[in-house]
Amino acid sequence: MRQSTFLHRQPIANPHERFLTRNMETCPTHLTGRKRTDWLKAGRKAQKNHQLLSTLDLFHWPASKYDSPIFIHRRTSEYHLYGIIHKISKVHLYTIDTEANKPTRQYPHSLPALIQIQAIHDENCSTVIIIEVQHLPPASSSLFHSIQQLCQMIFSSSNKIMAWGDVKKELGPFEDFNLFDLSQVSNTLDLQKYFTKLWNETHPHTPDCLARHQPVIDDCISDDILVCFVNSDDIDDEFNPHNPTEDYNTCICPTEIRPYKAKNAVWSLQKAVEFIFHQALDKSLTINFWSCGLDSHLHTWQTDTDKRTRQSLIAYAMNDLFASTNLYFHLNNTPSSSSNFTNPIHLNTIQFNTPFDLPLFLILADSHAKYFPPVITTSSYKLIIKSISGLQWYGRLPEIRHHQLCIQFNNQLHQQHAEQILTFTDFDEQSYYNWISHEH
Repeated sequence: MRQSTFLHRQPIANPHERFLTRNMETCPTHLTGRKRTDWLKAGRKAQKNHQLLSTLDLFHWPASKYDSPIFIHRRTSEYHLYGIIHKISKVHLYTIDTEANKPTRQYPHSLPALIQIQAIHDENCSTVIIIEVQHLPPASSSLFHSIQQLCQMIFSSSNKIMAWGDVKKELGPFEDFNLFDLSQVSNTLDLQKYFTKLWNETHPHTPDCLARHQPVIDDCISDDILVCFVNSDDIDDEFNPHNPTEDYNTCICPTEIRPYKAKNAVWSLQKAVEFIFHQALDKSLTINFWSCGLDSHLHTWQTDTDKRTRQSLIAYAMNDLFASTNLYFHLNNTPSSSSNFTNPIHLNTIQFNTPFDLPLFLILADSHAKYFPPVITTSSYKLIIKSISGLQWYGRLPEIRHHQLCIQFNNQLHQQHAEQILTFTDFDEQSYYNWISHEH
């Protein structure tokens, strides 16, 4: 479904700002019932988000673990798409998320806008793809068929697709774009349920909480019983004696152990990041016009503020992916997780199992290398390929004309440090002459 009217709306820089002063005293008197409840709930969520941001460090995924995001839309070149397909052809683990314009009075239905995809080469290296579905080329075009090819390769039964929530529900609203066959998305993992299950199993209810639900057997039971008072909690108690690790509404456990007090409750991604990493995942941009055209090559922005807001939205969209993936690796690297989960996930194909004495080479290349997998491992060596946009090789310099730049590392930490500090300006002509003058 496409709706061109939405495309002309510019994104909102700080949509949460108007919610921060909401409380019982400021609630409009004409709001009653469900509308009043929703109005106050939006205020509480914004205030909670603001509190987290002011007390915790922001969630951060190191830039060395991923390249710049790749945008897919009508201005993407087919040559670029072929390179992406080649780069991720051997990836079999993906994290996805989606964004949509929320319903408004004028447009009562949400509008699908983005599919965010994190292709996970290994725990320390990913390729991020953002598909802007409201800016796709015509379905009859060759470019569209190439985008279909990319999506069908990703959303195939041979790949594991993860999301913070039900994967098929995330992708369902995007099925009408004919980018993929949802029936082929069969190997999925709901990280939200996975996390909730593991948390509950490793953080059982306290003895005091469970003691409230022990059966009481009277020594003498009369045939005639007079009920004088009924506690509604006794009637509505959601406690399940056959599965005492589940959440229930009469739970009295400390919030640090059991933050949720309802049956079938699942964790928000923000709360999971808060509890596990002690960081704040900013959710202030959730309600926005995601169909605005994030990539600058679409030329949908009007002012510098519009451009900066788009950069914030891009960071938000990627952080939702990175947070989910980081939690996944955290759970699978925790020794207790495999024994507590009845269907553990095996990561043999993506975990770093190469011994450290294997020769490790860092290859620095220009932008053409972005189409190669960032990590290539053989039985004899391991290659780390770093693409540096703007890198130039000055062949007219006699000292380096017949030489190649190849840096070998025997220590993984040294290699990671080098990736972080080396930039393309370290290899330009001016840097070379500076080095020559310093040496001589």
